[in-house]
Amino acid sequence: MSSFTRLRLLQVTVAAAFAAALSCIAPANAQSIAVVVNGQPILTSEVQARLALMKLSGGKASVEAARDELIEDKLKVTEAKRYGMAADPAQVEAAYASIAGRMKLTPQQFTQAIQQRGVNAQTLKDRITAELTWAQLVRRKFAAQIAAREQDYIGQAAGKADNKAIQYTLRQVVFVLPKGASDAQVAQRRAEAIAAKSRFPGCDQAVAFASKLRDVAVRDPVVRSSGAMGKELNDILAKVSIGGLTEPQRSDDGIEMIAVCARKDIADDSVFRQQAMDQASGKQVEEQAKKYLEQIKSRAIIQVRR
Repeated sequence: MSSFTRLRLLQVTVAAAFAAALSCIAPANAQSIAVVVNGQPILTSEVQARLALMKLSGGKASVEAARDELIEDKLKVTEAKRYGMAADPAQVEAAYASIAGRMKLTPQQFTQAIQQRGVNAQTLKDRITAELTWAQLVRRKFAAQIAAREQDYIGQAAGKADNKAIQYTLRQVVFVLPKGASDAQVAQRRAEAIAAKSRFPGCDQAVAFASKLRDVAVRDPVVRSSGAMGKELNDILAKVSIGGLTEPQRSDDGIEMIAVCARKDIADDSVFRQQAMDQASGKQVEEQAKKYLEQIKSRAIIQVRR
């Protein structure tokens, strides 16, 4: 598995397993030291919290596996610090919000939901932090190899790539909801959005139309290529006529619809280049990263407390 796709897999597995409604896991309260890594302690409570996360993620879970994962995370983050690198807190929050979004929940709602299953939000954020930090470090360590492989893949398939894409001009229409809105409020605003959708006059008159409605915001137009959007959104937009709106969806700001203002065929190789970059970050670099971690572990002082 590529080190650069592991975080995406973490996001998917946490969301999917949570959706399957796994049984609740009680958090541990013990505060004794489970292991010391280069003088840095890992508490038994941290091990139990990571164990709960592993169970929620649907993977193979054991105390030993949770402990080993924490040891590796500690080594990854510490090694990155030696090079002055650390995960951007904003990226961590964005990744956390992405997991919540897969559940169609806000980050706050997701936090409450996983807490009910014995998983603290910080436990998941710590895991995300370690993965982001490690990916950043590995990319820097093996930048030359990654760049070379990217060019190899692009060069090998340049003549085979289908670079046809669709350029969309889009506007977001948001029926604003307050934070912590009740189910009744959400249902009411969704009904209002559905009613407005059939009367939407098109992008040019969107602002004037929204001004006659209660707490409705219309964002500035944005231009997006289908190559830069996921298949799900592309499939949705393809079914919307020019001047029409997508079906209402819950977002952090309220009930959101997207207006399709214009579309045209363009040449765009962004999808192909992204695929090439993903392949370039594949097996060879993953093997190097694995060896690198083994080297770090070999020189680490790890004391497991029994």
